[in-house]
Amino acid sequence: MKWIIVGLICLIPTLGWTQVVDIGDMASGLQSQAGDIADLIGAAAFLLGICIAMIGLLKFRQHSQNPNDPSARLSTAFTLVFVGAALVAVPTTLGVGIGSLFGTGATNVSVDGSLRNIN
Repeated sequence: MKWIIVGLICLIPTLGWTQVVDIGDMASGLQSQAGDIADLIGAAAFLLGICIAMIGLLKFRQHSQNPNDPSARLSTAFTLVFVGAALVAVPTTLGVGIGSLFGTGATNVSVDGSLRNIN
């Protein structure tokens, strides 16, 4: 009985099977989603960069209050601030890099050239 049900379920076409006709359709679907994924990565890098830079500033404060504390080294604070600044710059660098490679210039604000907003 169980095998009959599994066989019938396999014969019923689903919505996902009917959308992709060939490899070209699949590639265009992936291409349309690549911009969204890159924007998500850029937004996450931006927010993570802000958080890491704030932690770096707190390390500066911790070092100024107690310079002999081994957990509050000045090099750690500088490293955190620079890494945070680099992560904040990732979305801009990503858009400009893609624009430079594919010839649309440096006016891109997104990987696929469109400006999106979060509703």
